[in-house]
Order: sequence, then structure tokens, then C-alpha cells
Amino acid sequence: MTPLRLFILLNPAIGLVFATVFVVLWLNQRNRPYILMMAGASASYALAVTAQMTIPAMPRIGLNTMTSAVLYQLALSLFVDAMLTRVGVVGNRRWLLGISAVILSLVAYFFYVDDSLSTRIYVQNLGAGAMLCFAALRLLAAPVWKPIDRVLFWVVLLTGLHFLPRTVMTMRVDVPAGMITPENFGRSLFYSALGFALVILALLLCLTFLLAVALDIFDDLRRERNGDSLTPLLNRRGFEEEADRRLVRLHGAPASVIFCDIDRFKSINDGHGHAAGDEVIRAVGRLIAEELRREDIAGRIGGEEFVILLPQSGHEDARLLAERLRARIAELHIGALAGATLTASFGVAEAGPNEPLDEVMERADDMLYRAKRGGRNRVEG
Repeated sequence: MTPLRLFILLNPAIGLVFATVFVVLWLNQRNRPYILMMAGASASYALAVTAQMTIPAMPRIGLNTMTSAVLYQLALSLFVDAMLTRVGVVGNRRWLLGISAVILSLVAYFFYVDDSLSTRIYVQNLGAGAMLCFAALRLLAAPVWKPIDRVLFWVVLLTGLHFLPRTVMTMRVDVPAGMITPENFGRSLFYSALGFALVILALLLCLTFLLAVALDIFDDLRRERNGDSLTPLLNRRGFEEEADRRLVRLHGAPASVIFCDIDRFKSINDGHGHAAGDEVIRAVGRLIAEELRREDIAGRIGGEEFVILLPQSGHEDARLLAERLRARIAELHIGALAGATLTASFGVAEAGPNEPLDEVMERADDMLYRAKRGGRNRVEG
């Protein structure tokens, strides 16, 4: 066995290894169907390379040509669908089926009707490049853009773009030299370059996708650890960790803290039950989350107590937000309260330059208790 053929054998091995890894990962993360799709893509890729290497070339039958073409196309389609499903970009399967149908139809035409190996090579390689470029551009429509998605975008885009120059350059060498016939295809420069490229690209794409999945899982675990159990806000630990990071990044720029406490919450629990109390907390938490800007963060730090950090906002902006929240809470209609009015009190404090988080939170808490002593349903600070 030649060193080249031994190296090319790495392709099915890579596909099978990653298929196994993704299946094992999916068994522990069944809420992520795109992991199983990626396992299918890796397995299809391994089968495609194996079919191309082992099925004998049979004139007019095309078992090698069509089997490997279908499997390559399936692997590409599953990879693209998995990548886009992961980021929440849906509605891709019609496009993928349409592009795949066109590519496979052209491959079949240039085998059974107008037999041309060179044309089939261009169709399959440029088609694969077009599908990957399509995937990269669709990735830009992701509702949430993480740093790993930026990496994935460039890896997929550059992988797609590379198909055109590599195919054209190697074919320009092979065709004049007569090295692009079915009999000597395995000894052509194109075949050698393709083998090396696929090993590198398969590793790069699979590893990048695996890293993206691992980071997704890590983010979910962190959200579970730092998220509040009743509201879309952070818990105390999550808020303090994130608020500390954001205050450090401000480098002395203004920031403000708002404390919010639901008035007479104990009487709500005593008079209407703990289920009603939980409903009130959920409603107030949702309302606070609706009012936040992208750079703001909020958390529930006690049973009925909430805190908000407003980076790049001074005292007056914080008071305006607190007044708006106070008015909106008073307008809430909670079914479990049977028409009783819900109110909340607020304390506001602006952070001094490089002031520690615990100190500004303490001042905002003092303002909150001043609001409580002043009659509740008011903003102090």
C-alpha cells in the first residue's frame, strides 16, 4: 500500500471516530438533535470515502460514482443542517434538498448520458463549495451570535471557498497530462490533493463543531448554576459574578444599581398561598427582564427582592427606570391575587469611580429601606 493511499485511509477513520464521539455525546444530550445529525454526517462521510476507494469502477453501471456521490451529498447536507439547527436558523432543508438534487442529477447526466469525468469533478466540488458558502451565509442569521459561531463561520466559509481554486489548479495540471481518466484517476494530482485536503478539512470542521457543542453545554450548565429558579433573571451568585466583571470593564464609567422589593409579600403568601406568591415573583421577574437593555443585568437575590445593574447609566437614568418599573408593577393583574393591587419599593444608587459592587449594593439597599419606611410604593435615592 502506497503512503498516499495509507494517508487517504485516514478519511474514513476520522469519520468513524467522530461519528462515535457524536453518538456518545448525543446519548447524554438528547435535547440537542443536531449532535445526532452531525454523527450521521460523519458516518456518511466515512462511507462515501470507503465506497469511492473500494467499489470497482464499472462502465455504464456507475455504482462507484453514484453511491459515493449520494453519500458525500448526504454528509454535506447533514453537516449544514446540524450547524444551522444548532444556532436556531431553520427552514434550510428545502434548499439543501434542492441543491443536492441538482448536483446529483448533473452527476448522473455526465455519467449516463454525456460521460465526462472532468465535468463530474467540477460539478461535485463546486457544488460542495456552494453548499458550504450557503451554510456560512445562513449562519449570519443566527438570533444569538457567540464567539465560537464567528470561528465556525470563517472555518466553513473558507472551506467552501477553497474548493474552486484547488479544483481548477489541479485540473489544469491533470487534463493536459492525460491523468484524469477513470483508469488513472487514482494517480492524478487532483486525487492526491483532494485526499490531503479532505483529511485536514474533515478534522477542522468536526473539531470546530465539537468545540461549539462543548461550549453550548458549558453555557447551559453555567446558566443552570447562576439562573434563578422562578424568573428569567440571575440568582444572587450569578448576578454578583457578572456584575463584578462588568464593573471592572467600565474603567470608571458611570453605573447605577437599583434594588426592588415587592411590598407586603408575606401577607400575599399568608393570604393567597405560596403558589400565588410564586406567580407574583414570576410576573415581576418577567417585567424586569422586559425593561433591560442588552448591557444591563438583573437578579433575584432574595425571596421577593431584585437587583439591577445599569452600566453606562447615571443616577437620573436609573431613577427613571425604577419609576417606570414601579408604575408597571402597580398595573399588573395577577389572577391569584383576586383583584388585590400589587406594589413594589425601589432604592437607587450610582456607583462611584472604581467603587466595589458590595458597597454600591449596600447603598442601594439603604435607599430601599428608606422607601419602605416612607410608605412603600415609591423610589428613593
